[in-house]
Amino acid sequence: MVPSGWELLDLVCKLLTYLGAASLLGSLICLWLFKNESRQLSYEILTYLAAGTFLGFQGALLRFLVQVGMVVDNGLVGMFDWGMTKIYLESPIGDTTFFQLSGFVLAFVFAVVFRMKIEGGTSQSNQDSLQFFNSGSLIAFLLLIFSFRFSGHISALSTISKLAIVLHYSAFSAWIGSLYPLCLLSFSKDIGFIQSRVKVFGDRAVLMVSLLIIAGGLMLLDLFDSINEIFSTGYGVVVLVKLSLVIVILGIAAINRVILTPKIASRKGVRQFRNSVKIEIFVAALILIVTTYLSTVVGPPEH
Repeated sequence: MVPSGWELLDLVCKLLTYLGAASLLGSLICLWLFKNESRQLSYEILTYLAAGTFLGFQGALLRFLVQVGMVVDNGLVGMFDWGMTKIYLESPIGDTTFFQLSGFVLAFVFAVVFRMKIEGGTSQSNQDSLQFFNSGSLIAFLLLIFSFRFSGHISALSTISKLAIVLHYSAFSAWIGSLYPLCLLSFSKDIGFIQSRVKVFGDRAVLMVSLLIIAGGLMLLDLFDSINEIFSTGYGVVVLVKLSLVIVILGIAAINRVILTPKIASRKGVRQFRNSVKIEIFVAALILIVTTYLSTVVGPPEH
């Protein structure tokens, strides 16, 4: 199914919100894992977080306007129709947008403030600031999760499926959101630290992958009444494409953990790991695009 102009714009906006959520949770995890590394790495991760949440904010705000314009159907000018805007502000779409914007603003402010704190603070004050930052960023992510109860196809699903989607969303955000900070870590001068942190991340990633698989399976059981629907519906075909990409990224992650991590004892091994992570980022971006297409353009059967 080829998206219309409005659907394509809506897809881009939703993709930005996914990227914002991923940068938030991934940065939160990596700042905790890499807390004993240089300040420069923390600065770069916080910059990544601030940029991601800024884009997420823009995506959430523009998506609200796009949905107004889609209904008014008067070109781009229709996005600013005040009458329809007031109606949408009082609808579930307005609630979803409010919680998303609140989460992104909170995370952005915490990222900027924390970066300023660690720039001139002592080691102990930085640790105290990190705890405060972690608490605030976690609240910001919970606001993003809470917005799900008002949105799209999810509102029509069972409680178990809603929980599965939240777990799937959180695990995937944590995983792909951590890839860019992992790439930044590979530029550290301390090879021993790189190897130890990559190993720790690999151990945590096992839990993330387990949650992804379990939650994804529960979602599929609720979205499809039979296996035939996976092969006979447009939604099912796109799901198969996504599953194929997931298998690819799981393979790359397995190679990183089993083969490349032990090789991070030399600069050559670090470069090999970095290149593998870059490929993983590319595949993750494709999965995000397919996921956004599924939830924006194509609807699941019976929902």
